[in-house]
Amino acid sequence: MSPRIARLITVSIVAVHIGMALCYTLPRTMVPDTWSFLSQRYMRPLFHQQWSLFAPDPPRCACVVQVGLQDGSWRPLVTDDDHYLVRRMARPLADHVQEQLERDDTVLMPVLSDAMRGLVRDIGRESPGLRFRLIERCVKDPARPFERDERITSLHLPEP
Repeated sequence: MSPRIARLITVSIVAVHIGMALCYTLPRTMVPDTWSFLSQRYMRPLFHQQWSLFAPDPPRCACVVQVGLQDGSWRPLVTDDDHYLVRRMARPLADHVQEQLERDDTVLMPVLSDAMRGLVRDIGRESPGLRFRLIERCVKDPARPFERDERITSLHLPEP
């Protein structure tokens, strides 16, 4: 490959990355829906950051994604026995699911549904027909943070 073509490919890749980062960080009203969707699909898995580093507010809601087994019981998507990195993925995943539900979108994005299916891959082999739900425990009054409302939302995953 000639150095000119290699340079052109490198510049193109960097330009696309910068364009996607720009579409991801700009307000939604400034970016067309298609570009917003594509930038989220590109940026969230690897580059998403929660900018609460310098002034973190405690979350008002504690969210947990649960999986329903065939016997009718429910268990958390990630248990305490799972590896540290798997447990670390559970909270942001639940936050992303809650964020999507707040936008009145009950069918999850394929990235989120694939992540949820991947976390229960071993269970799914043993018992097909798993169901998922989001449990939100939200603070009613900041003066009484231990009093929380609980809301349960069934999740609809698109077909793989």
